[in-house]
Order: sequence, then structure tokens, then C-alpha cells
Amino acid sequence: MAKDNESLKASHERLLQEVEELRAANAELERSARIKDDFLAAMGHELRTPLNAVLSLSRVLRDQLSSTLTDHQRQSFEVITESGQHLLALINDILDLTKVQAGMMTLEIETVQIDALCASALNIVRQLATQKRLQLFEQYDPQVQTIQADPLRFKQILVNLLSNAVKFTPDGGSVGVEVTGQPGESAVQVTVWDTGIGIDAKDMGRLFKPFVQIDNNMPQLFAGTGLGLALSQRLANQHGGEISVTSTPGAGSRFTVTMPWNARDAEIHSETPSPVASTFSPPPPPLHESAGAGRKVLLAEDSEANIFAISAYLEMCEVGVLVARTGPEALELANAEHPDMILMDLNLPRLNGLEVIRRLRSSGDFDGVPIVIISALSDDSDRVRASGADHFLSKPIDLDKLDDLMDRYFT
Repeated sequence: MAKDNESLKASHERLLQEVEELRAANAELERSARIKDDFLAAMGHELRTPLNAVLSLSRVLRDQLSSTLTDHQRQSFEVITESGQHLLALINDILDLTKVQAGMMTLEIETVQIDALCASALNIVRQLATQKRLQLFEQYDPQVQTIQADPLRFKQILVNLLSNAVKFTPDGGSVGVEVTGQPGESAVQVTVWDTGIGIDAKDMGRLFKPFVQIDNNMPQLFAGTGLGLALSQRLANQHGGEISVTSTPGAGSRFTVTMPWNARDAEIHSETPSPVASTFSPPPPPLHESAGAGRKVLLAEDSEANIFAISAYLEMCEVGVLVARTGPEALELANAEHPDMILMDLNLPRLNGLEVIRRLRSSGDFDGVPIVIISALSDDSDRVRASGADHFLSKPIDLDKLDDLMDRYFT
């Protein structure tokens, strides 16, 4: 009997030890996840911040010298811009794929108007398609009005698929988007098709693997990293969907995103869908130089390269620039000068940007002043609203979006 008690006691002690070991292992996993999360955030900031200066200054110089540039010089600026945008896309894909694989990508699911989302994705590739004389088509099933998805991430899937379609379709071809509802299967299919070079059957199994590129005979300025399809498939999976592909070498490909869908939530219409050929719409003209005349913008930023680049652009638009390099300096300048707009970086020394915004808003003196967060970190709408900011511009800053904001508040 005593021997049995000793055996039970020993078993109990082993069990307690194993529980403690599991707790310690779980704590270590959580710590590792936090370290990786912090690393990704830091990498995003460190990589995007200098790239912001490159792209912003390239835009400023191009606009300032537009009347005196030779064709060769103008082409050089275009290559700088395209290279910078390509590098930004690679950085974003690598960081996003790492987040998805680590389980740190959180989707913000909401009701999405499917035709508007597809049209927005098409607009992103429209300029390159026009350069290649490609026709763009849209075709929508009238019973599919909305889906439940993260609009930013679902658009990212479509842009990746459309970019590949445009990239691998020879001049004069066609690219399109088709939306089809499948009420019986509670699914909706969004297909991106092209009349491009197609994919050989032996390569199908490698399409969605990271860093794998399929051999082709298309001359390309940028080879890419083979991350777009891998990331798109994982984002589709996270939505509860999947991506499938059919292709005929020399005739084109069809990439179909199948998503969960409740047909009862759709509005049924009687009209028959028909293909709609897209026509080219030129990009909006740059901000008129006098639009911000007499206005002052407080730029709270600690990167000298970004201060130089953004200030140069604002000055070109005849907007006065007040520069603060620390959080306390931003508070002091704002209270002393009362600017017409505030551009606030989040990672300011001595006092972070979110706390600066909170203090400005709580004072009651800046209720009518638009505050724009500028950051290399991911856009977080909840954090923007909670901080009291009005808008978020991701680095590298899209100067056309900054133009739109100044037009909105300064005219």
C-alpha cells in the first residue's frame, strides 16, 4: 500500500513538473511572438522611412524641373520612381507574408461593395495596361452586390492577380474581372483572366510557393520575388476562401478567388450582366501651386531626409512649413503657431506622436485643425480614431493623397 502511495506521489510530482514545463514553454512562445512582432514593426519603419525620402524627392525634383528636362532625364526620373515603388511593393509583400505565416495578420471584416472594390483594383493597373494597349473588362453578376471581407486585404489579392495578368499579357491583349455568384454553394467567385502567355501544366504545382518564379520568355524590367501569389493564396485562406487557376499556354490564364457568401444578403436585380470595356482616365492633375498659399503646416518628423523631402514639396506648393523633431517641440510649435494642418509621425523622440495628438485634442484649441498621421507602420483605423487624428498616410507618402487633403482643407 505504501509503495502504491509513493508511486502515485511520484506520478503527481512528474505531472506538476510537466505542467510547469508547458507553462514555461508557452511563455517563451509568447515572448518570441512579441519579439517577432516588434521586429516586423521596426523593419517596416526602418525600410519604408528612407524610401519615403527617395520617392518624395524624386517627385519634387521632377515637378520643379519638368519644363527643362530632356526626354532622357524624364525617363531617368520615371525609372527612379518605378524602382522605388517596386522596392516598396517587395518590402510590403515580405512583411505581410511573414505576418500571415506567424499568425499575426488580423483581418478587419466588413460588408464590401464588390463592384466598387474590383473597379478600384483595376484603376491601379490601368496606366500600365494603357501603355501596353491592353483592353480592360469588367463583368458582374447582378445577384452579387456585397461580400464579407477585409477591403484592404481583398483588394490586395485582386491587385496582385491583375498586376500579374497585365505583366504577362503581350501588347494589344485583354485582361478582365468577372464576378459570379453560386447561391447553391454559398460562394462567390471573382475571376481575373487574361489573354497572356499562359502557364505550362508542369509549373502549376509551384505557382503559390514563396520565392518561386515560373520561367517565361517575357522581357521584364523587374523580375520580382515570387511572393505575390503566395501572399494572395494565404490571404484568401484567411478569409475562408481559396484561389484556383486554369491556364492554356499561349492563350491565357484564369485565376479564381472563391469566397464564402450568403446569397440571402444579396439584392437581386433583373438586368443581365455584360462585359464593360474600360476606358483610360488620366490621373488627376497635381495640386495647383497657389492652393495652399498663406497656409501653415506643422511637420512633426525626426528623419532629416524626410523633413527635407516633405518640406520641399510643401514649399513648392507655397505652403509654409513648421518643423518639429521631437514630441515636446511639436506641442510647443503647435500652441505657438496654431498651424492649418499637422502632419504627425508616430515615432517621435521624448514623446510619441499619439500622445502629442491626444494632448492637442484634449486642450480644445485644435478641434478644427486636421491632424494627419504619417507613419511607416501599418494603417490602424481604430488607433487613428482613438488618437484623435483625422487621416493616415503610410510612408512612403503618396503625394497625390497629400494634395487631396490640402485641396480639401485649404480651398
